[in-house]
Amino acid sequence: MSARSTSRNAYLLLVLTMLMWSTNFVIARALHSQVGPFTLAFSRWGIALCCLLPFALPRLRGNLAKLRAQWPLLLLLGVFGIGLTNTFVYWAVQTTSATNAVILNSATPVMVLLLGSLYFRQRLSRRQWGGMAVALSGALLIVLRGDPAALSSFHFGGGDLLVLAGGLSWAIYTLGLRKLKPGIDSLVLMSVLLAVGEMLLLPLFAAEAAGRGLPALDGPGLASLIYLGVLPSVAAYLMYNRAIGMVGTAKAASFLYLMPAFGALQSIWFLGEELHWYHAAGLAAIFSGIALSSLTRSRAATDTQATVRRQEPQT
Repeated sequence: MSARSTSRNAYLLLVLTMLMWSTNFVIARALHSQVGPFTLAFSRWGIALCCLLPFALPRLRGNLAKLRAQWPLLLLLGVFGIGLTNTFVYWAVQTTSATNAVILNSATPVMVLLLGSLYFRQRLSRRQWGGMAVALSGALLIVLRGDPAALSSFHFGGGDLLVLAGGLSWAIYTLGLRKLKPGIDSLVLMSVLLAVGEMLLLPLFAAEAAGRGLPALDGPGLASLIYLGVLPSVAAYLMYNRAIGMVGTAKAASFLYLMPAFGALQSIWFLGEELHWYHAAGLAAIFSGIALSSLTRSRAATDTQATVRRQEPQT
């Protein structure tokens, strides 16, 4: 497969991933009054783990040696990527506004780049920083509904700190994937990370269930929870992990700005909200920023192709 085809496939995976993850936030907000944040996170990942185990268990024995060799990193990835990131966000929306959450969540790609530059000493070009700035401006344009003065109503509170903590957790997870040595079967890897996250969430879920009781979901609520456990939790994570191995963390980070854009489009399609100029302008800015930060020189493209060959999952 050529380097150009590899990049194109990775970008398609990232777009689909962001589409699924944007529905995750919409559904989480819809269920927050019925399901507590720890119960939602534990149930979501539990459903995902049940979906994966029938396929992962037969492959486990052949991957045990590689899992043991990297268990500290796997523990870190499971704690931050599964146990903490979405749990912080679910917890945050109990006390902060959706607008605040989306604005602060836009800092996540910057955290990825900053941590990458500090830990991996990766130098980012002006083009990459410029692309991120353009994409960020597009995301904020949509969130603020085309009115920069709306920033004056922004109030920073405890829930907002949780959003930032979730973004930092995701940045750690994303960069941790770069340290993961190739060769572990993708389904086994995802199952192990889910199991780690579930162990972390179990006492929090138990405490919340003891205080609030188990939620009584109706048909649509249960269907929404199952959807969260299948597509955003399994398919999207597998695609994201794969895309990181194909194009790296810096390029993948810029695609995170698609989530507020897709969230706005879903509100238009499913909730009947009107399409405004700032939706189109913001989406155009986001895609322009992604294109700008994703441009690569031929040598970098060759290196990416070599990385993909080394990171092909075993089946």
